[in-house]
Amino acid sequence: MKNICLAIAVLLGSLYASVPEGVEEFTLSNGIPVITRTIENNEIEGLSLFIIGGSSALTEETQGLERFALECAMMGSEAFPGIQWRELMDRTQAEWTSSFNYDYSRYHLRCIREDLPILLSAFGNSLLNPELEEQAFEQVRTSTIQDLQEKYNDPDSWIWFVTNDAFMPGHTYRQLPDGTVETVSGFTIEDVSNMLEERIRSGNLLITHAGPTQPQELRSILEQAFGDIPEGGQEYPQVEPFTVHTDTIAVQHREVPTAYAVVKFNAPPQGHEDLLPFSAAVTVVNDLLWQVLRTDNALTYATFSGATNYRENWGYMYISSPQPVLACSLMAGVLADLIENPVDEDIFRGTIEKSRTIENLRAASKDNQCWMIGNFEICTGDWRNAYTVFDNISELSSADLSAVLDRWVGYGAWGIIADTTVVSVDQFQPWSLK
Repeated sequence: MKNICLAIAVLLGSLYASVPEGVEEFTLSNGIPVITRTIENNEIEGLSLFIIGGSSALTEETQGLERFALECAMMGSEAFPGIQWRELMDRTQAEWTSSFNYDYSRYHLRCIREDLPILLSAFGNSLLNPELEEQAFEQVRTSTIQDLQEKYNDPDSWIWFVTNDAFMPGHTYRQLPDGTVETVSGFTIEDVSNMLEERIRSGNLLITHAGPTQPQELRSILEQAFGDIPEGGQEYPQVEPFTVHTDTIAVQHREVPTAYAVVKFNAPPQGHEDLLPFSAAVTVVNDLLWQVLRTDNALTYATFSGATNYRENWGYMYISSPQPVLACSLMAGVLADLIENPVDEDIFRGTIEKSRTIENLRAASKDNQCWMIGNFEICTGDWRNAYTVFDNISELSSADLSAVLDRWVGYGAWGIIADTTVVSVDQFQPWSLK
């Protein structure tokens, strides 16, 4: 289920019922926009750099190149060669995390306040003047290929990509930000250098910050670290909606003791007024799936549903079961029944309150604050939507959830990984969701 559980991250509840205080926007001299939220509860800083584009910046041949190039850059630079870079990380105990999705790449820094200037200076120098030492370059390649092979060898991870064969053929999001073994195996240092030169431009970047450093001081630090990044950038067309014209299925044979199944279906795009009730609805479905498939029928050890949080979105349901035909049939039936028959209001309210509790706990993370502001700025055009979009959650009813599912759920695209010597392929017909 790695990197997939996005529904709860969408359903933030009453915590974000209004735009918070202490948020300011400014632009660096080269045009990089910055959004900062001053939080003075401790000396821990959170700062994210977003490189906008994601799959739109890739082709079939360059899948994974942006991620690969950024990871190579983070191995050291002219001013901070590899040994010095690693010593800096050891001394400061800073934490760097990265994520690469269909809409953007993101690096996030967590450190103490006094180390922010030197760490950002080293980061900026790595992006502009990477060392690209041959041994480090090949180390990144080896590590990346191992990660990709592990993902493929794990059916629980790979089932999502099998489903994409049925759900998004020809779509922009088919260009994989992580790449493939074939593409990564062929990248050269020149490819990496060209990608960084193309993508590290002010028009492609967004910086978000949450921490105690005041805006004026932060501006000075960021100018020092990123002010030499050239102006310019690319404009990419709007991501096209998903078009699934019929119930469809993709089946992959593997000798596995339990089958894995995912169904994806259309969902409202980011910024659409229906996205909140839709996300609430599939969160209710999540609880119903556990009741029907696990508690009542003992068909699975894992099942869940949710919705994504990209510019264009989909809903999904997942199950692993040794009886996939029956399990998938029941799973489709749970969604279809909720569309026809609104769930009890008490069940709905209980699900919402549970999600609010989870998000209240997550809210202490400055990482989450930086992600939220940046994600909504990129995907909707206004970071404030991260807060105001959830204002009316208390006004939703169970009937509203059924209605929004009815509007958006159409044909389902199924992916199955199973031992087809045990369960015949003929039994895997796409199950209707309505």
